[in-house]
Amino acid sequence: MEADVENIQKEEWGSICEDSNIPKAELKHVLYKLKYQILLEKTQRQKHLMIRISQIAAVLILPLALFFLFRDNKNVSDTVKQLSFVELHCPEGARTKFTLPDGSMGWLAGGSTVTYPTSFEKHRNISVEGEAFFSVERDEKHPFVVELNDFKVSVLGTEFNVLNYKDEPVSEVVVLSGLVEVSGKTKRFVKQLEPNKKLQLQKDKNKIYLSDVNARSYTSWIEGRLEFNNEYLESVCRKIERFYDVDVELNNKGLENNLFRANVKIGSLEELLKYMSTALPIKYELVDAKESADGKIMQRKLIISRE
Repeated sequence: MEADVENIQKEEWGSICEDSNIPKAELKHVLYKLKYQILLEKTQRQKHLMIRISQIAAVLILPLALFFLFRDNKNVSDTVKQLSFVELHCPEGARTKFTLPDGSMGWLAGGSTVTYPTSFEKHRNISVEGEAFFSVERDEKHPFVVELNDFKVSVLGTEFNVLNYKDEPVSEVVVLSGLVEVSGKTKRFVKQLEPNKKLQLQKDKNKIYLSDVNARSYTSWIEGRLEFNNEYLESVCRKIERFYDVDVELNNKGLENNLFRANVKIGSLEELLKYMSTALPIKYELVDAKESADGKIMQRKLIISRE
């Protein structure tokens, strides 16, 4: 079924691009909005059939809608120009790779969104909510700026990871290579970070902390691995929700304060849970996704209790 959707997308995109009235230079990043390469893990392929059908339908409807828009609107050039920004959203349980107009490469983690202009002619300004990794093409005349809820990141050409979810108690910037300037919004500050440096903002205290880290442990998710470095179980559960598309419930008070350390491949949730149950005093129950009486799809649920 995915192959059929892929073929339909290619046919419709080819038909649009053959229209001589459409300025081809402005279409390049519309394609990113139609089809940004979501890398679903193997376990996600086993999702409930109705969930899969709804995802495929969403992928199919957007290019078809744009196809009819281009065919029916006489003022095609103005319509395309109005699509001046691209917004990519990565669903939970997936990772998304994308390329920006200047050739810079990025990754989005589950539950994250990136918004950027279709052209970087004057500025290279983008915004991110969630977690993202960037490998930025160097351009000393045009700094690369990432706007987040809590701070702004400015670089010329470097590799770095940002974490800025609304429901996370901390926001972070970790530098893999090059130099990064971070300026605060909720808390006023300006800091320059070198490779293997982490800046963390604790939201409840409105305080920043600088530390030396192994940056690759914070970017391993783009290679399909998760590293937990003595993290509280509460934080581990939030990552599980985003990378495995499952609703997690901690059943006993105090469980969230258990520390967990592991380096695991993003694959079978069952394998991760079995390892967690040997390292921590916990037991777990997985409740499969199902359709409710009113026709809604209930998300798969993980219940963690004290052993």
